[in-house]
Amino acid sequence: MPDIATTIAIKLIQRESVTPEDGGCQNYIESLLAPLGFVRTHVDTGGITNSIYTRTGELPGTLAFAGHTDVVPTGPVEQWQQPPFSAEIIDGILHGRGAQDMKGAIACWIAAIAELCGEYTPLPTLQLLITSDEEGDSIDGTIRIVEHMQAAATLPDAVIIGEPSCSNSVGDTIRRGRRGVVQVRATIHGKQGHSAYPQDADNAIHRAAPALARIAAIKWGEPSAGFPATSCQITNISGGTGASNVIPGHCDAFIDIRYNPGNSFDEIKAAIEAACADCECTLDFDHVATAFSTPDGPFLDLVCGSILRVTGTETLRDTGGGTSDGRFLAAAGIPVAELGTTNSSIHQVNEQVAVSELATLTAIYSDIIKHFEVLA
Repeated sequence: MPDIATTIAIKLIQRESVTPEDGGCQNYIESLLAPLGFVRTHVDTGGITNSIYTRTGELPGTLAFAGHTDVVPTGPVEQWQQPPFSAEIIDGILHGRGAQDMKGAIACWIAAIAELCGEYTPLPTLQLLITSDEEGDSIDGTIRIVEHMQAAATLPDAVIIGEPSCSNSVGDTIRRGRRGVVQVRATIHGKQGHSAYPQDADNAIHRAAPALARIAAIKWGEPSAGFPATSCQITNISGGTGASNVIPGHCDAFIDIRYNPGNSFDEIKAAIEAACADCECTLDFDHVATAFSTPDGPFLDLVCGSILRVTGTETLRDTGGGTSDGRFLAAAGIPVAELGTTNSSIHQVNEQVAVSELATLTAIYSDIIKHFEVLA
């Protein structure tokens, strides 16, 4: 018989919730939490399902768990060893889209609370902040929850985010922050013409090549302590009409920059503009995500202490990976730590998680909740 966390994970995975759909997951979560004293607040926006579940505690302080019920598309279904929404357990492995990212973690948090409530353990005020817009555009999800809580003065003292943070075993890594993201759509302009008459044209690809080379060679300086260096990748480039004898009149490129707090958006923007100064171009900048970091202190010490007590593991406090919804919570001044399952199969065909991981993560979450104190 599966344990509580595994049973909940199965039920969540079986609800198809490809972003931005929720698939009924948050109604199911409500059915589990309501008997434990939680009240649900709907913050649905723009067709996105957002929920705040709150249980007023017996102890001071408010601890939140943030997560998402939407999952990425399955990819080719025929390549899955088991149907992606069947949630089958084979040899101790739970298979299905969302097993690691991140329905498994949501299940573990609920299971931990259920066990603590069943033991009549005094608890702080607890919140679950759940959206169906994390894997998609992230414009009407967690950010709307944060705005609602700011207006209602109900922001928590700290947040655990259930993103799959770990590498080889549960608890070996937490994310204390993330790099920011700047994306640039660049169009370098020329003049279209016949390739036999280059004197009457201006080849946009020829103009773009040195500018893009300069962009790729930008030195971004030393990264902030604890962060990977800023990286700049030209991920797409296109130009020409497809005809072999037409000089292209424009060349389009897409630039993806992952920056650490040692750089700023204004600095990045200026550097890209300077690299393109000698050619006629249009640059469209999108500051997708702001870099953030939770400093060392009582909250991170608590999380790592719980991991140590449960697993004996010394935890790496990391800032790697892509972006997450933690940026919206951190921007509101809330300490954030990302702790979930391992991430070996996220966004892949045959996503899966070991049932033993869910048991370990549930125990860690339970320990964090029991030892939570109001942050100084």
